[in-house]
Amino acid sequence: MSTKQPLLQPIKVGDLELSNRVWMAPMTRSRAANEGNVPFDIHVNYYKQRASAGLIISEGSQVSKQAVGYINTPGIYSQEQVEGWKKVTQAVHEEGGHIFIQLWHVGRISHPDFHNGELPLAPSAINPHAKSFTPKGFKETVTPKEMTIAEIKQTVLDFKNAAKNAMEVVLTA
Repeated sequence: MSTKQPLLQPIKVGDLELSNRVWMAPMTRSRAANEGNVPFDIHVNYYKQRASAGLIISEGSQVSKQAVGYINTPGIYSQEQVEGWKKVTQAVHEEGGHIFIQLWHVGRISHPDFHNGELPLAPSAINPHAKSFTPKGFKETVTPKEMTIAEIKQTVLDFKNAAKNAMEVVLTA
């Protein structure tokens, strides 16, 4: 009988050699409380402390200004945000860890408070009948604006840009 814990054994996933099979799921931290929703020192420390996980999947990170729906969540669409994620990634790599980023557009789970009074964009105009925690506290969600074909195409481009930014983070961290 083996006494080795399979969960703690290395595993190869694609071309990644992970030190164990513990994967940290994405958890919204709401700590990017700064102009531009940029990851900063608190993010660096948080993820560095968890770098012993085989793989970290970061908290959801907005792909555009239109993608936001939760207070103080980081983005990956601006160069300043990319620079913040580079510091996070570098810290995780220095500890021997691996990190992926969760690209995020919350759609209807948003509120006009995040969009200068404009309706949030979603695939369809269906109110989730939930609450959104806005900079002004909890508020009822609204019926979002159904995206036009042009807005859908822009959102696809936003995800593409965010993925490109994520690759820049990895390749230069």
